Amino acid sequence: MPAAARKAAISFGMVHIPVSLYTAVQEKGVGFNQLTRDGVRVRQKKVREDTGAEVQADQIVKGYEYAKGQYVILTDDELERIKTERDRTIRILHFAPPESIPSVYFDKSYLCAPDGSDKAYELLRRSMLDEGVIGIGQCVLWSKQTMLALIPEPEGIRMQTLFYRDQIKRLPVQPRQGEVSDAEMRMGRMLVHAMIQPYASEKYRDEYEEKLVSAIQRKIEGQEIIAAAEPQGNVINLMEALERSLAQQQPQLAGVH
Repeated sequence: MPAAARKAAISFGMVHIPVSLYTAVQEKGVGFNQLTRDGVRVRQKKVREDTGAEVQADQIVKGYEYAKGQYVILTDDELERIKTERDRTIRILHFAPPESIPSVYFDKSYLCAPDGSDKAYELLRRSMLDEGVIGIGQCVLWSKQTMLALIPEPEGIRMQTLFYRDQIKRLPVQPRQGEVSDAEMRMGRMLVHAMIQPYASEKYRDEYEEKLVSAIQRKIEGQEIIAAAEPQGNVINLMEALERSLAQQQPQLAGVH
C-alpha cells in the first residue's frame, strides 16, 4: 500500500475522524530532457547568489524577505510549532450542493481514507450522499491554510483543494454577445441535445501522446517526421456548420423538437 501523503483528521460538529490523505492522480505523458545541440544533458543546479557555488538540498532553508536583502529564517520545526491541532484538522464549515461551486475553483485531488474510525467515516460519507451535498472545510496543509471540498463517492471520500476567490483571474476582455437568430439558436440546442451522453472515462485517451510516441520511434529508426495531414472542409458559415454537424448526429435526433 502506498505511503500516505499526509495524516489529518476531519471534524464536523463534535465528531472527529482520523484520516490519511493519498494522492489521487499521477502525472502522465512523454517527458523531454534539455540537451545541448551536440547531445549533452543540461542539468539545473541551485547555486549561491554571492559566489555561484552549488548548494546541496540539505543546506537549503526557508527564508522570508522582510526588507530588501534581509531575511528571517524559519525551520520546518518552527513552522510546525505555529500550527495548533485545530489548524491540522480538516474542519467542515458547512455542507453545500456540489453544483454551487464553479469548476474553476477546483485544484488538486486527494483520496481520503479512514485511519482508525471507520464507523464515523462511513457515517459522514453516507450522510453526505443521502443529502446530495459535499463538505466545505479548511485545513493548514503543508504551509498554508487551504479551502477544501470533501466529496462522497461510492467507495470513499475524495478531498479536493479549492482556490480562494482572490486567486481566480477574470477574463482580460469582456466578450461581446453576438446576435444569434432564432433558427441558429434552435439548431444549436438540437446539436447540444443530440450530443448529450454520460461522461465515460474509459472511452477517452491521449491521442496526441500516441502520435508523439510514434513520431519518436520513427526518429529513432532514422525516418523523417513529416507534417500531419490537416482535416479538410473547414466551415466558416455558422448555419452551414450547424447543418453539417446535425447531419452527423441524425441517428440520435429522434424525438428532439
